[in-house]
Amino acid sequence: MGKITRLVVLSSELPSEMHLLIYELHADVTIKETCYGMLIHGEEAMVTALVNTIRKIDPGAFIKERGFIPGDPRRCRADRGGGARPGFYSIQKEYEVLPALARALAKLPYDTPPAPVEKPEKIPVARLREIVDA
Repeated sequence: MGKITRLVVLSSELPSEMHLLIYELHADVTIKETCYGMLIHGEEAMVTALVNTIRKIDPGAFIKERGFIPGDPRRCRADRGGGARPGFYSIQKEYEVLPALARALAKLPYDTPPAPVEKPEKIPVARLREIVDA
């Protein structure tokens, strides 16, 4: 397994407490605090375990893959001459609605698995050609 980076946008009002919790776990990862949460970079198994811990504490946390490690010069504002990072304004807007999403997620019945999705039957090639030619 290789190293991965996760972007964590926290819905809680005190993300600094989450940072402290992660630091106290003494995990062998790099954590970069941000105004909306944190970036976690390290071995895949360790990052996944931390992400699962974060999700248990803050079910409304938004977690996604990030293609760049913390401090990567292609994304670092110091190397680009300042200004907001690409995508920052989208994250800023999403950050505002996360508390509402967290409340909605908390009301979902997690103890019952979701109903299986029925896949529609595939269209035969001959029927698809008829539709395209029509």
